[in-house]
Amino acid sequence: MTEAIEVKKTKPVKDPTSEKKPSDSKSGIKKLDLNTVKLLEGLSTKANRKPHGRKIRDVEIIALALTLIEPKHLVLLQENSLSEEDRFNIAHEEYQKTHGKLTRSQFLGKLLSGEIVATKKET
Repeated sequence: MTEAIEVKKTKPVKDPTSEKKPSDSKSGIKKLDLNTVKLLEGLSTKANRKPHGRKIRDVEIIALALTLIEPKHLVLLQENSLSEEDRFNIAHEEYQKTHGKLTRSQFLGKLLSGEIVATKKET
């Protein structure tokens, strides 16, 4: 024998704790990797080894560090963000500026045959 179960359709109840609040774009929490957290904790511990004064907060250390970043540091970060394919494309574009149009495949062939010598760009 089969039993029938009556199901009433109801509106789903919203959980008030699950509602997302609009994020404030001027402040917020950023996730840090474990190495960065350890560095920050080490700096914070060193900064707070003092006989007087209030505790130096992590946000103060980060804010000071950010003011010390120079344009050369941003260039270094940008270079470190490049993949090998990005480097290949940049070299291909640079080669085309001086030697005219060449497909990526032709450029790769010339690199592999030694007709073109890849040079590392110095900053």
